[in-house]
This record gives sequence, structure tokens and C-alpha cells, in this order.
Amino acid sequence: MISQHILKELDIEEGEGIVYFEQFAALMEGVGNIDYDTFAELILTSDPEALAEVIDYFFEDVTRCVPDNDLDMYSALEARRTLFRTLAGHLGGRGAGFLTDELYTFREWFLEDGTVLCTQEDGTGSSQWLSPCQALMLYREEKLSGTKFDYDFSQAPLSEIDQYMLSLLEELENEEPQSSFSWDDDLDYLPDELPEDFDPSAYIPGETDLSEYMSDFDPYTDGFIDRDNPVIDGIDYEQY
Repeated sequence: MISQHILKELDIEEGEGIVYFEQFAALMEGVGNIDYDTFAELILTSDPEALAEVIDYFFEDVTRCVPDNDLDMYSALEARRTLFRTLAGHLGGRGAGFLTDELYTFREWFLEDGTVLCTQEDGTGSSQWLSPCQALMLYREEKLSGTKFDYDFSQAPLSEIDQYMLSLLEELENEEPQSSFSWDDDLDYLPDELPEDFDPSAYIPGETDLSEYMSDFDPYTDGFIDRDNPVIDGIDYEQY
């Protein structure tokens, strides 16, 4: 279950999921340490349509903060904007696990300290190593502060989306988005993955048998990412 502290920090009502841009931005920009299970539950309990909309707004906002001369970073962020928005529209089906994994991986990259070198253009002041999130915020603040920086993202490359995900994206774009689903008020856990044959519209609280969906296979540890010892792009984050 999601702790009350995290729900309060994100300003989310229990069982409501992410509804507003501010909630998603707070999640992605670092509200304390959020483990993979908690992150997954926040995503999977959200309404697909609302989540797709706030994801779109968030990445539109982020790409506005990319320095004008960094076209590669802009293109990489735009590609993820399309990917995440499409996966969110299929949250009740195949998109669920993939969206959670890809968003979690992006968040780890976005918040990793000391990967972007920021140096004042006029040569005064000391250089500083920031996370991609902090660097993009610094660029946004230039219009207010008047102090301009050069930004070196070479130590924080955002990898290209692999061919498998691109193929899945194409398939999902040609499918009808899945409807959202509801869970019994006293259900204190979620199935690790909703199979394709699960029909949210046929779910009856307290009557529908969910046991067949509670398999021993865990898509987050066995299929996507090891939640106890996550390794992303060759980096073991347990050391931090």
C-alpha cells in the first residue's frame, strides 16, 4: 500500500491515482525515495485518459526547457512523450507493465545527480554538476535571473527507444484505448499484470474472481526490472 506520507506529498487522495499535472510532475521530479512497487501502484491506479493527458503536458513542459542548441535531447524527449502517452492510453491492457517500467527508468535518469555540467557563459562563477531535471530547470530560470549557462549533457545521454518498443508503439496506436478499471475498496494489492483477456467492464466488486490473475510470475522482476536491485544502463543504483 502507498504510504500516507507519499500520498500527502503528491496531494493524491487514497485510491484516486494521478489526476492532475502537478501530481505527476511532483512524482517525476523527485518526492523523496519512491520504490518501484509504490511507483507502479501510483501509475496503475490512475485513469488512463487522465494519465495520458498529464504525461503529454509534462513532457511538453520539459521539452520547452531544453537548450535551443541541443536538438538530440529535444528529439529524445519528444519520442518519449509519444511513447508514454500511447502506453498510458492502454493502461488496462498490454501498455500497463511497459509504461511503468519505461517511466521508472526515465525518472531514474532524470533525477541522477552530477551528470550535466553547467557553466556560466561569461566565465564567472564555478561550474556545477546537476541532474538533468535540475539542469533543465536552471535553463528555464535564465529568463528570470539573466544569467546564462552552457549545458553539457554528454555524460547523461538519453538512450534511443529500442526497436521492440517502437513496434509495440505502432501496434498500440492502431488499437482502441483500453477503459479504466475499478478495484474493491478492501483490495489491498494489485495484480502484477493485467492479461489481455481481462475485461475491466465485466469486473464486479466482491464477486469477480481475481485469483487466476495472481500468478507467481512477476513482470517487474522477471520481465522488466529487478525491483530489489535495479540496474539501468549498466549502473547499479543500490550503491547510491
